[in-house]
Amino acid sequence: MGRLLGRIVVGLTLGLISFISYSLQIFVIWPWYGRELSIELLVLLGPFNVLVGLLFWNYWLCVVTDPGAVPHEWHPDPQSADGYEVKALTGGPRFCRACNHYKPPRAHHCKQCKRCVLRMDHHCPWVNNCVGYYNYGHFIRFLFYVDVACSYHAVMLTRRVFDVMGQYYIEAVSNTEMVFIILNFVTCIPVLMLVGGFSLYHFYCLSGNTTTIEGWEKDKVATLVRRGKIRAIKFPYNIGVRRNYESILGKNPMMWFCPTVPPGDGLKYQLAEGDGKWVELSQQRAEYESGGYPEP
Repeated sequence: MGRLLGRIVVGLTLGLISFISYSLQIFVIWPWYGRELSIELLVLLGPFNVLVGLLFWNYWLCVVTDPGAVPHEWHPDPQSADGYEVKALTGGPRFCRACNHYKPPRAHHCKQCKRCVLRMDHHCPWVNNCVGYYNYGHFIRFLFYVDVACSYHAVMLTRRVFDVMGQYYIEAVSNTEMVFIILNFVTCIPVLMLVGGFSLYHFYCLSGNTTTIEGWEKDKVATLVRRGKIRAIKFPYNIGVRRNYESILGKNPMMWFCPTVPPGDGLKYQLAEGDGKWVELSQQRAEYESGGYPEP
């Protein structure tokens, strides 16, 4: 039942994107330009359709790309400089009882997917998939293209509305066109506002190399620090804005806007200031968890 519902949600999301993308072009822009193909029309709609194509592409990759499963044979190496996260009560490596294997740094168990996901950010019902190590880049690009395409859409729609307001005779606009102008406003603008706010949050997280789950953890830790229960903890994965982006989108900025495979394997991560800081974080995290605030 859950799988069927997820597919229905994906279908509805694709339907909404398609409606916003094409109803404007067919029922508003095409009549506005006299239903004739022209260079001016191609210049207007060409970039928009490129953005829509990239939006669909990255959305589909979010849906079908495996975010990354933890290999059952993975074991933490206490002698390695890469470090590992520890459990509060035992002081040993984190272990998932549901999956019956150890959890690498930044991996978490997803109840919906019923498995541990590498660098899990969150489970997204709109893509019917977890957002994790291997599809987080697709997710970021999807949000970006939604923002840009919806902004482009809103500008075209607004231009048409101003043109209609300048008409001497309102009859110059058909009832069908007027209906689709209204429908596009009530669908595109809320999507732009909601996804835009969500995008800003994720762009901020990416700039600090923080997942949604880690953001929750950092908030809880900050509260405990303010209450004097633990010492201040330095987040170990923030290696600078440029390298934070590169860790997900790749080293070539020219390819950040195209679907790419993130570097690495999702089992270990570059740390900000070497091994000592990571060990200290592991110890303080144990103190934090033992205070009754379990890991998400």
